[in-house]
Amino acid sequence: MRGSKAALRILVLAVVCAVGLISASPAQAAVERTDRFSIVDEGHDLGDGDLNGWGRPSADARLEWNLVAGRWEPRLLGRLFLNNANGECIRIQMVAIYQNGVTTTHSDGRSEFCAPNGRTWYSEVDFTPVSSAYVASVHFRLQSAPAGGWTFSTEAQSVPYLAPWWLP
Repeated sequence: MRGSKAALRILVLAVVCAVGLISASPAQAAVERTDRFSIVDEGHDLGDGDLNGWGRPSADARLEWNLVAGRWEPRLLGRLFLNNANGECIRIQMVAIYQNGVTTTHSDGRSEFCAPNGRTWYSEVDFTPVSSAYVASVHFRLQSAPAGGWTFSTEAQSVPYLAPWWLP
């Protein structure tokens, strides 16, 4: 009897430890704030949803300020639209400015695309290039390149969005 109680205790302890290890996960992101905005330009747009009757996105893109283990991770979600552009290419850039004044620029290669004909095309955006406790602000550039050329130029840009300040 005594041996079976000890074996049962060991089995229960092993199960509890296994459940604890299985349920343990890396730091989860907490969305601290969401900024909603669109960038619209003639034939080049960042937003979400579909294009409305005026050729503008029907919904805004979202900038989620995620806090992961004390680090800000600004995440852009939405759609890039290219309308009536034959062979033209489009991309989005995030410009991050840090508390010490350093500026970095990041291009989203996953949502970058070229329109094969003059119709309306779009690409989904889910872009998180920065992870730092010292991000002060970000803004976005909507860039295009002509058919046959890969020199991108900025068509339009957003206003700066300040990072939420985490208070301990």
